[in-house]
Amino acid sequence: MNRGWFKRLMSGSGHDQGRLFGEHEVRTEPLPSDRLAEEMRQVQMDLMAGRNEAALARVEVLARSNPEDPEVLAHWGISRYLTGDTAGAIEPLMAAVRLDPENARAHYFLSAALAAENRLEDALTAVRNALAYAPRTQSYLVLAGNLSGRLGAAEDAARYLNEAWDLDHDALAPLQQLEILAQQTLKTSTVYEHNPKIADARRRVINRLLAAYRKKGLGGEQLTGLIALLSGSRERFSVAVELAVTAMSFEPMRRDLAQQVFLTLWAAGERERALRFAETCYEREPDAGAYREPMWSAWLATGHEQWIAAWRMWTEDLYESKPHVYPQTAPLWDGEPVGKRKILVLQDQGIGDTILGFRFLPLLAARGIRFDWWVNVPLADLAAQVPGYENLIRVPHLPDPLDYDCAFVVPPFGLIAALHLRREEMKNPPVVRPPTDRAPELRARVRALPGVRIGLVYGGNPQRRDDWLRSLPWEFVEMLGRIEGVSWVNLMVDDRPDKARAIERLKMLDVMPEVRDFADTACVVEELDAVVAVDCSVAHLAGNLAKPLWVLAPTICDWRWQIGDDIQPWWPTARLLRSEAPGQWKRPQAEIEPQLRAFVRDRSSD
Repeated sequence: MNRGWFKRLMSGSGHDQGRLFGEHEVRTEPLPSDRLAEEMRQVQMDLMAGRNEAALARVEVLARSNPEDPEVLAHWGISRYLTGDTAGAIEPLMAAVRLDPENARAHYFLSAALAAENRLEDALTAVRNALAYAPRTQSYLVLAGNLSGRLGAAEDAARYLNEAWDLDHDALAPLQQLEILAQQTLKTSTVYEHNPKIADARRRVINRLLAAYRKKGLGGEQLTGLIALLSGSRERFSVAVELAVTAMSFEPMRRDLAQQVFLTLWAAGERERALRFAETCYEREPDAGAYREPMWSAWLATGHEQWIAAWRMWTEDLYESKPHVYPQTAPLWDGEPVGKRKILVLQDQGIGDTILGFRFLPLLAARGIRFDWWVNVPLADLAAQVPGYENLIRVPHLPDPLDYDCAFVVPPFGLIAALHLRREEMKNPPVVRPPTDRAPELRARVRALPGVRIGLVYGGNPQRRDDWLRSLPWEFVEMLGRIEGVSWVNLMVDDRPDKARAIERLKMLDVMPEVRDFADTACVVEELDAVVAVDCSVAHLAGNLAKPLWVLAPTICDWRWQIGDDIQPWWPTARLLRSEAPGQWKRPQAEIEPQLRAFVRDRSSD
């Protein structure tokens, strides 16, 4: 058991009854053991029957008479948790495990209560303590997997969830959490499955739940799991959408169900329906993180009047929920005057988003605010060309801002709310170029190509969960091959199964094996006449370099490529062609072919 954790949480307080009872609250005489045992049996029966309010009322009386009994305190905390008082559950559960460190169930509910209060690291420690005394308990393993995933420890999460599944191959919870882990990391669930039989189990569980749903409906927990599992399948995604639409009216609405409904509608491009649903949930419970995230996602993509508020919610929610991404030694900067103090601006999103966020740093510098700048190593040399910072921190891990004399931290997109930037202030981004003497051999090879030089990214990582929504079919590659006068240049690094075939079909120059980082990729793109790309980091890189750009975007409603009716909100040279339905590209293929032919014709005549 992690006794250091208890020392940290309860240092100096011991078993502080003042935390559990009001200063002037009347205590009663202790009950004799036989009477206490009978009352506790009734509490347990109430909890088993779902009579949580009755159990809470009864056990609160017992806590006043027997405040040192660990079982009473444990059930007091459990009852509070089950009635929705997650904050109030923490103290009695902490007291219970202090008095009885081997009470695995108390550790488990303490973990659940801490997680509900967004104290994720403490929650993970608590559930690990539960597992120390009950290592083969599926619900404990599932919670440990969920928390590990939320804290960015994907491999630990997979290990816990695979252990949980191995206890019962027909259980929904481990499979659902593996799917949620895939959603969090954008990888396919098969990446985390240690046993090939899990795929068969998933199909079996899906079929069983679908049959039950069509016969008599499902409860909220099962419906949530079913939508999650279906939404990860290309073949059954349409069924997930159908269920999500139906589940919009489910009562009482669960937070986890609401998240799955929103994510599924959002991925399907059901923007207006998803927006209405997010607004309904948010109005009901505006402080719930499960409802805030869909709300700010929808506001950003629709260009809502709550634009600044949405960015503030984005930054605050991610800062609070992802301690592994944001240093916790310095507060999040919200725009307050900093005087001579420095801010650490740090990468918290992927490469493409960070390139998109380059534009905010000069705006920060223009206000005379001192800041240092940290990004992941693959982007560092290109990010070094962004003006305004004092120091580019070149370390491969998340830095501690205090080590660099920075008093605050903020991600690039957090600057929108902190500086209260209007959309028009961001429309003309600076062009961030690599050094002109960088990668001369790569530049020369691209420059030597005949005709019009066009870079291509027709697919992304085949291990991504949403790859089928984002990547183009082979027919698209065949169409490109029929356009004459083009020297195609491969800009894709992912090893797709048909990548070699595409390179051969288009006679593409492939210099990507020689590219070391995004500064090298920028050198290649600088020598091109245009870029055709799916939604990926290279598309943002091309937009940043002001290259003519065609972006083939999926149905997913995404502020990165469209805000309201503005389909060029960030990159003036980009043209957006959106998939007409999940995984279908006939319309954008028909639109882009004449546009590319005209571009090649005009560029060839220059």
